[in-house]
Amino acid sequence: MKAKLLTAIKILLVLTTLSCAAIVVWAVYRYSHSDPRFSVKQVSVTGLRRVTEDDVMSRVKLRTDTNTNIFSIDMDDIRKQVEQIQWVRYATVSRILPDQIQIHVNEREPLGYARIRGHIYEFDDESTILEQDSATDLHKPILDGLSAGDAERNLPKIAMYNKVLEELGPGSLSEIIINSSNEVSIVTEHDPVIVDLGVDEFKERWSRYLALKEKITNEYKDAVRVDLRFRNKVIVSMHDEDDDGKVIWDGKKKSL
Repeated sequence: MKAKLLTAIKILLVLTTLSCAAIVVWAVYRYSHSDPRFSVKQVSVTGLRRVTEDDVMSRVKLRTDTNTNIFSIDMDDIRKQVEQIQWVRYATVSRILPDQIQIHVNEREPLGYARIRGHIYEFDDESTILEQDSATDLHKPILDGLSAGDAERNLPKIAMYNKVLEELGPGSLSEIIINSSNEVSIVTEHDPVIVDLGVDEFKERWSRYLALKEKITNEYKDAVRVDLRFRNKVIVSMHDEDDDGKVIWDGKKKSL
């Protein structure tokens, strides 16, 4: 009998404790969601360089004159709205009690310039295509071969672009062209000839071209393309798209 009484007392104590805790939680919730001191009075935005505060505020539509309770704000929705801005890589949203919302923006960093359908854009390492911005001042060759909205195919091309720059340096390169097979061709600032380098050995093949450049220029003034993708073979094209008008050097023919 005594054991049953003790058990009943324990259960009663637990229920009483839970009830008291629930009352406290409810009181805190009601207080925090109704007291005027928790109305949003300030919204601050940090981390801006290219994006303006007006760009951010027009997305989140938070006002400080409507007695909006700071705990009623959907923080995740604000973050998603800000991240829809083209130049925003990601954003964090924080409550600073009692009455401030802070939005921190991490902007995208352009990696280079890209030509897409005749227009020049910027792109980052995630292959996001960005409108040109006056704050960008990159001294790098243009990448030709990216497609808008096709990250799966763009990422390998960007990796190849970086590999070319690592091996050759930006130097006098004007354009890096990467085709659908991720094969690289380059054009320099003072030489309109397109030089095909393939998918590897860029430095070796480029050095080979430089050694042959004067001879090619002197003998074939109308050359528009030099293909170095094949070992022990150089193909000089007089027409960029036709099979006719090509001169091939290898072990069996005239050698350079």
